Amino acid sequence: MNLALNSMVYEAGNVDAKRMLRKAKDFGFTYIDFNAWRSGDPGEMSRQDRQEIVALFRDLGLRSSQMLLIGTRGVASADPKVRAGVQEYMRSCAEFQLELGGREVLVCWGAGVYENGVDREVTWGRSVEAVRNYAEWCHERAILVEMELDPHVYFVLSNLYEMVKMLEAVNLPNVFPNVDIGHLCITREGPKTLEKISNRILHVHISETDTFEHTNSIIGTGKADIRSYIDKVVELGMEGNCRKHGVSPVVGIEMGEPGRHVDDPDRWVRESLDYLKTAVPELRP
Repeated sequence: MNLALNSMVYEAGNVDAKRMLRKAKDFGFTYIDFNAWRSGDPGEMSRQDRQEIVALFRDLGLRSSQMLLIGTRGVASADPKVRAGVQEYMRSCAEFQLELGGREVLVCWGAGVYENGVDREVTWGRSVEAVRNYAEWCHERAILVEMELDPHVYFVLSNLYEMVKMLEAVNLPNVFPNVDIGHLCITREGPKTLEKISNRILHVHISETDTFEHTNSIIGTGKADIRSYIDKVVELGMEGNCRKHGVSPVVGIEMGEPGRHVDDPDRWVRESLDYLKTAVPELRP
């Protein structure tokens, strides 16, 4: 199992992607879970910045283990122009991930949010359609699409039961669930519940919670039961799943989020690594 650095902690600390990559290398990371947000959003980059980021990955020996599609809030919107814009954003992210040498992309925001005045069944149907359309486009390019559940009632995917329903509804071979430990702690879905998706687990996020809120704080400062979930994904054969689909088994540390400032990203990373050395010593950069 490989430990990745999620770039969100640096974006939330106002450190741009190019500086983040150099810092990740200094910490000993090879794998990067790259956020398509702020300086990491390919649609907002200059051509030069894009080329420099691709070159940094290559020259520093880094690998883009997953690209997080942060700008997907409107993926199931009632407004067709918003949905079309999100599809365009997601495709641009996938193309950039291929440039970086990666194949995994993550649809964030629980595959969409429920809107006031819109029937939940209608939003669900739009979410299924959006994920399927994107995944079909990605399948032609050998890109693996992962979905994230977000642990609040207004997200389309807010628990593993809904995740399984979505996998069944989309029914494409390149669509997978992302496992976020902090999220599952909030939804009270213990390690055993991962058996529902055992043959589909390719990627894991370690994030923190106070048991009610997704704090995304320094790893080890919250209540997430990291050890038991890591043991379970190993037991369920995550590494074999990854070999089957031609990707590396990666567990990423995720801290920070839009709307919350990180005062010192280097300290957050350093303290998280210190904690993991004891809690899960086999996970090293």
